Amino acid sequence: MGTISNLMERLSRRSRTDLPPIVVTAFGFTVGPAFVAWQAVAEIWGRKVDLLTAAFLEFSSKGQCISVSEEQPGFDQLESVMVAAFPGTANWRQVVLQPPRRRTLLYRRA
Repeated sequence: MGTISNLMERLSRRSRTDLPPIVVTAFGFTVGPAFVAWQAVAEIWGRKVDLLTAAFLEFSSKGQCISVSEEQPGFDQLESVMVAAFPGTANWRQVVLQPPRRRTLLYRRA
């Protein structure tokens, strides 16, 4: 039980500022040095491993996969623009969170 307690304590100490901010633009978004163009998004996946971890969105674009956490600064803006650009992702939280899903396809470019 000590291992689980140690893990929970370490996770609770992790600050949102430890994660690189998400910066949303009209053309796409950046996370650190990575840029994803809206027009190049091939797939969007959602995942939540369990009840304790944050939910994640994964954007596949041009052979790269960028994962962002709902705990990152700028996530709310990213989510709003994602839903506007890809309306089929509007209910992603219900699909991924209840119950937690390991990985769920939310969008695939036809």
